[in-house]
Amino acid sequence: MDFADSGTRELYNGITSKAARWAHQADRPSIVTIGDVAFFMNSGTMALFAAVRAGDIDAVRRVLAGDVSPRIGDGRESPLHAAARHGPLAVVEALIVAGALDWQTDAAGRTPLDVARRGSAPDRDAIIALLDREAIADASFRAAVQAIHAGDSEALARLLDAQPQLLRERIVGPEAYRQAERPQYFRDPKLFWYIANNPTLIERMPPNITEIARIMIDRGVEQVMTSSSAREAGQQVPLMRCLIGAGATLARETIVATAAYRELAILRALIADGEPVTVLLAAALSDVEQLRKLIADATSDDIQVAFALAVINQNHEAAKIALDAGADVNAFLPVHAHSMALHQAAVNDDVAMIEMLLARGARTDARDTLWDGTPLGWSIHENRPAARAFLEQYESSRASG
Repeated sequence: MDFADSGTRELYNGITSKAARWAHQADRPSIVTIGDVAFFMNSGTMALFAAVRAGDIDAVRRVLAGDVSPRIGDGRESPLHAAARHGPLAVVEALIVAGALDWQTDAAGRTPLDVARRGSAPDRDAIIALLDREAIADASFRAAVQAIHAGDSEALARLLDAQPQLLRERIVGPEAYRQAERPQYFRDPKLFWYIANNPTLIERMPPNITEIARIMIDRGVEQVMTSSSAREAGQQVPLMRCLIGAGATLARETIVATAAYRELAILRALIADGEPVTVLLAAALSDVEQLRKLIADATSDDIQVAFALAVINQNHEAAKIALDAGADVNAFLPVHAHSMALHQAAVNDDVAMIEMLLARGARTDARDTLWDGTPLGWSIHENRPAARAFLEQYESSRASG
């Protein structure tokens, strides 16, 4: 591991020794088991846990500066869980800024917020406030969100007529999330974002959600979000048509994100309503005939995105066409950008795609930037038996050959 100065190295070595002593004294070995595969927890992770559990903010920051991931756990919990339990707040904030995930669960399925609520930190209330991303302090904004979730069109209309600024304002969250290295989804939301129920805040959308959207549109809104919740409630296409009818436009990144999350029915509905088929739509929907025609004039960026969407949506022939047109099999994907194509094929348990990607030169040792995992590691963690068996056999054959 590289360090900017000798002082950082000295501190890191000292913290690592402390971590080793802590692991020994607590009878916690430095081996983490996932499934039936054992991994040694690296010394950087041990150092980070030691610094976090000591509540030493300076040590935490300096260990993180050594490129140690705050998302790698000890087999039981993540560093953020440990910080949420014991504090102080500054350590929790430092981990979030460095890329820790507030939604990551521990071995018992608990989030850091769940742990904080049962914790013993002196500044427990402040830690809970930081981690509770669903909390809305503003009473009027909170009432408007409740009206959206309840489908109470009359209450929402009254609120917006009395306080039209609610459609323009944002609920501004803690500063740590704005400083975070990793982009924060649903950060500082506007009221209209809540019609999508994404992230899922209520079990099911109200049946009149399109009417709710129209109440806000008629009073002036600026931004739109989409969601699987709308699809599951049978509201996705009506909402889409409501928004487009009100003048919403489809940005390229919206289509890419929709395809990357496999919301393909809405894309087919768009095409049925007159949206032209692009190279990206053709790749996502496995329209091979159109893809062959369009890819000849596509930019290199569109070819790479088309390849990603084909792999994610398990469209084998479309992926081959994109590779033949120059897509890089080992590039990080333009969507789900922490991973490569082979990671996505592994998590899809798509052996045919894995085999094709390997034949085109995909690397089995490539690690994602979020979890530091290989494609085989992904298949193990996500319990994808066919992908795991194939990749293990491939590695074994390569080692013996």
